[in-house]
Amino acid sequence: MNPSLSAALQSLQRHASASADGLLIHADTAGVEIDMPAARLRFHHSFISGPVATRAAQSTQLLLKACNNKQRNIDKILDVTAGWGVDSYILARHGQRVTMLEQNQMVYAIVAYSLELLAADAAAGITAGRMNIEHTDATRYLHKLANDHAYDCIYLDPMFSAHKSGAKPAKEMQILQAITANVDIDACFESALLKARKRVVVKRAAKAPTLNQLKPDLVYRAKSVRFDVYLTA
Repeated sequence: MNPSLSAALQSLQRHASASADGLLIHADTAGVEIDMPAARLRFHHSFISGPVATRAAQSTQLLLKACNNKQRNIDKILDVTAGWGVDSYILARHGQRVTMLEQNQMVYAIVAYSLELLAADAAAGITAGRMNIEHTDATRYLHKLANDHAYDCIYLDPMFSAHKSGAKPAKEMQILQAITANVDIDACFESALLKARKRVVVKRAAKAPTLNQLKPDLVYRAKSVRFDVYLTA
């Protein structure tokens, strides 16, 4: 095992043993098995195999369209609400460089380990080279970010509230909602509009109001979600 992967595994094991969230964590050679017995929730986090890897290969996703432009010159992206890192992985899989911010230590440790596994994979390691995750508070990170437009695009994905029909989100989202707190998305959005070189992209539920009641310049719509795009240049 290489030193980076070994360090990520040790960090994951350390935080798993100290977790007060009722999670059972088991690292394997493809990712991390995450189990929340009290809620009867379980899923496997992996960038190498499974549904995330399959989905990431699809090139027609609205996320990819929202986070790029006709010139295809949006390269550096800041994902201020990384969560499990799925959207960042999709963007990196298609050539963009992504910095992920995650404030929850347990979630950060899980994603960091899965990312090290991806880096060690001969077939997919190049994608990992385009991804970086930082354990930090997004609001403070954006506040400290110099006004030099270091990122072409800043991406925000606020966690959705419960659906009016009572339908529950996917298991991985239920676990994420149970163990993390929402960032101050309004403050992040305001900062992002000042810091992004070319655009800010916000993922919303299809019928949710726009952030800060600000009309987007472009909207990409799917059945259950949409991507609001705010051009900054």
